[in-house]
Amino acid sequence: MGETVAQAVSTLTANTSLRGLDEAGAKQGVVLRLLSLVGWNAFDISEIVPEYTVESRRVDYALKIESINKVFIEVKRPSEDLEGHQEQLLDYCFKQGVRLAVLTNGRTWWLYLPLREGSWEQRRFLTIDLESQEPQVVESRLLQFLSRESVASDSATAAAEELIASRERIETMTATVTQAWNEIIQTPDDLLVDLISEVTERLCGFKPESVLVARFLAQHLLALRITGAATTPDQPLPHVQPSPSPHSEPSTSWRGGDSKPPFTGTRPTSVSLYGQSRATETWIEVLVGVCNSVYERSGDDFTKVLEIRGRRRPYFSVNGNELRQPRLLAFARIYVESNLSANAIVSLRERLLAHFRMQSNALAITTA
Repeated sequence: MGETVAQAVSTLTANTSLRGLDEAGAKQGVVLRLLSLVGWNAFDISEIVPEYTVESRRVDYALKIESINKVFIEVKRPSEDLEGHQEQLLDYCFKQGVRLAVLTNGRTWWLYLPLREGSWEQRRFLTIDLESQEPQVVESRLLQFLSRESVASDSATAAAEELIASRERIETMTATVTQAWNEIIQTPDDLLVDLISEVTERLCGFKPESVLVARFLAQHLLALRITGAATTPDQPLPHVQPSPSPHSEPSTSWRGGDSKPPFTGTRPTSVSLYGQSRATETWIEVLVGVCNSVYERSGDDFTKVLEIRGRRRPYFSVNGNELRQPRLLAFARIYVESNLSANAIVSLRERLLAHFRMQSNALAITTA
């Protein structure tokens, strides 16, 4: 049985000299090796064309199907930062009408749809990282977007277009939800007023008149309005470097495996999984962020979350109607229950890590 992509990735990342390779070593030892494992003939220079000329310059590799340029690949040495090399590669593709491009240093692979409108970052639809992603995930993504079969059938570009379109739909819906909320509190809808009245009555026994609720909303309009750019609900939260400030709120850190403190009434400020730290403001955002990290490490095996259940209901489902308050994990097309207390969410995260055989102490939470 021949070597698989996952096996090759495991071997490459276990080799501590990977980062010490020069550009030629990255080309031969990493790029050509992986391309051959996803169906390309590394010995056929009419299929993988090295040093392909574009006007007076050259791109490292042109992948061809029946003499037609399908993919341009630019390779840098593993120690080199890829920033600053995007413009040149995408310019090559634009001049040749090439629909798929790869910029890589062997360790990190940035995949682009060069002919789309927008900035370089907007045209980059996927990052494959041999060192931080599970080998099976790397294999799945390379097969989907760079295998000879998927490139020849154009299913690679179709899948990339759908991936970008899906993200754009989520961003549009998120921004529109923000606009809808601001309009609702500006001129309160009867349903909102009735809801506040009913909850107030349940808490204190007295039901306020509609005019009182409307006056309350008007008085707090500025505080209730959402300003600034909206973020996509299920996209990975931005990486942050903690910077202590003399005016910051006192914080408490907890790591999985420690005795669990009560989280009720606390506000999460960051969550770290395997050293990857993300800022957060709500407990459900932390749960979604951890789910995203687990998905990146488990790939298609993430569907095993459907096995995690509560006493009466599941925590995850492909059918949102099975949950009280479903939250869509867009990256996996699976719903997670979001009607949970802070303590319940922490317990669920621990069960999630245990279910995928991840170390409980890999998870750290900071609260304010």
